[in-house]
Amino acid sequence: MPASGSTQALAHRGGGGDPAAAEHPHCLHHLLESVAPLRVAAEGAGATAPEADRRLTRLLVNVTVDRSLWPVHLVLSADATVADLVRAAVAAYVREGRRPPIHQHPGGAADGGDAADGFELHFSKYSLESLRPEEKVLDLGSRNFFLCARRSAASA
Repeated sequence: MPASGSTQALAHRGGGGDPAAAEHPHCLHHLLESVAPLRVAAEGAGATAPEADRRLTRLLVNVTVDRSLWPVHLVLSADATVADLVRAAVAAYVREGRRPPIHQHPGGAADGGDAADGFELHFSKYSLESLRPEEKVLDLGSRNFFLCARRSAASA
């Protein structure tokens, strides 16, 4: 049975003498090779926003709260710190009425302190070291975190 016109066009476009390209013309690296001249032409023509002007302004972060089923999804500013993230995660968890409810520790919001003082942020459930509150979230290299109750001084 003869190949259709569109199949022949794909085989010829991705081919270029490479037998692997003829077999899999729609593989990612073959498609990128065919698009590369278009990208170079667009950059040479003067892109609308130079690379220096393209900065992150918002971050989408996932925070899994201890014993909760699903993570809390948060959008933070790019200059947010770990303390800001903990505060926002606790506020979103309480606002959404998630289960199990978060128990405030002494020194929490009920006593006039910060609601996030009783919690610490980790990279994962299995990470023993908590993140420092003054660190920037953007510099951590991850967008997924684990929030748990702060260990008391007596048990530490």
